[in-house]
Amino acid sequence: MRDAFAESDILRLIEGDCTPDEAVAIQAWISADPKRRALFEQAQIVWRLTGATTRQWDLARARRQLWRARFRAAPRWLVPPPWARIAAALALVTVGTAWWRRPQPPQFREYATAPGQRLQLTFVDGTRVLLSVDSRLRVPRDYGLRDRAVELEGEAYFVVRHDPTRPFLVRTSRGITEDIGTEFNVRAYQEEHLQVIVAAGRVALRSAGTDEAATPLMLQSRDRAVIDARGTATLTRGIAVAQYVSWTRGVLWFHDAPLRSVITQLGRWYDLDIGLGDSSLAAEPLTISFSRESADEALSALAKVLDVLVTRVGRSVQLNPIHPQHARREEE
Repeated sequence: MRDAFAESDILRLIEGDCTPDEAVAIQAWISADPKRRALFEQAQIVWRLTGATTRQWDLARARRQLWRARFRAAPRWLVPPPWARIAAALALVTVGTAWWRRPQPPQFREYATAPGQRLQLTFVDGTRVLLSVDSRLRVPRDYGLRDRAVELEGEAYFVVRHDPTRPFLVRTSRGITEDIGTEFNVRAYQEEHLQVIVAAGRVALRSAGTDEAATPLMLQSRDRAVIDARGTATLTRGIAVAQYVSWTRGVLWFHDAPLRSVITQLGRWYDLDIGLGDSSLAAEPLTISFSRESADEALSALAKVLDVLVTRVGRSVQLNPIHPQHARREEE
């Protein structure tokens, strides 16, 4: 890590004009000193009030411009030295300068995976994330400087560097998972229930909209919690964690899962659009695993287990029963 950074580096971080590696290094340097952290936060406020949408801006000039907007021309001897002048800008913020606002730069970095793609991330605090297929993770640009909260749509496995002064939170549309020194998996695709698997340590889980003062559901190692669309939580203890997080090793595992769930995940994993020619198959329970097979090999295995005919044209796949459902009932 570099021993120090220039003001221009800090401005690039505020504007989101750094590479991920640069952002991590600059954030680590800032977070190492409370004074640097305070100055960074103050610089963010000044930028939001006076900054342009590109990096061609002068922070000192922006401060002077903001000062003149409130008090007209200020004598040169009244203008404090660089960085200390931020205090004047902050004073103006409190008395109101909304009419000076400019379009703000995005406050989040967004990491997204396409179907069939995974992504590994390491945050400035040492926390590691493996983002699953067809998933999206939003991380504040100032992550780690004060708070550690991310937003997830899809699935991700987290190995969190615990810090009791700055809890690590994973926000989803149906609930919030809080780390208490742990490794855990969060599955939060829009069309599915929220599922949290704890591989090690503990987490606290709250349904979306729950009062923060309410007692959360506490999970420990080998616990599985599910929050459904109504906000109802179900807890199962003593699960086989390896099977639920097998995707991190490139393995898809299903146990008595309805076929609709299986084909949905296969579609994400192989970037396919899989349909059923007979809707009655959707609830068919299925126990099966896939390990590094190609898409065609996976579909072939599925066809043998279900006794269906697979028709594929590009990304489009159709599963049709060889023996229609009504014929099966007659045979029975």
